[in-house]
Amino acid sequence: MMQYMLMIHEDESVYAGPEGEKLLAETLAAHMALGEAMVAAGVSFSGERLKPASTATTIRWNMGEHQIHDGAFSESHEELGGFYIIDVANLDEALAWARRIPIPKGALEIRPVWPMSEPEA
Repeated sequence: MMQYMLMIHEDESVYAGPEGEKLLAETLAAHMALGEAMVAAGVSFSGERLKPASTATTIRWNMGEHQIHDGAFSESHEELGGFYIIDVANLDEALAWARRIPIPKGALEIRPVWPMSEPEA
């Protein structure tokens, strides 16, 4: 088995206003249903929702020097909104679960977890 992190990058602006609040409620319900499906399938997982990007703090390094910035400063219009860590047999299975994650507008990054006890690849 291998752990994969499924990072949800989404456009937070779709959740603004009354229609956005409705979309958020629907999206959260879909995440709960996905969690129930993973439990039913015997997939070991964890995950959390993150507070809005406006609450983030970023440390940016440049050759040993660093600066601290208020906010999420990624090079995109999407913010990291949450994540799942799942324990599955392979990338194909991770992708199958990732395709079921409800994201109204955004992207999903799937990356293997590199255990601290494992030597460099």
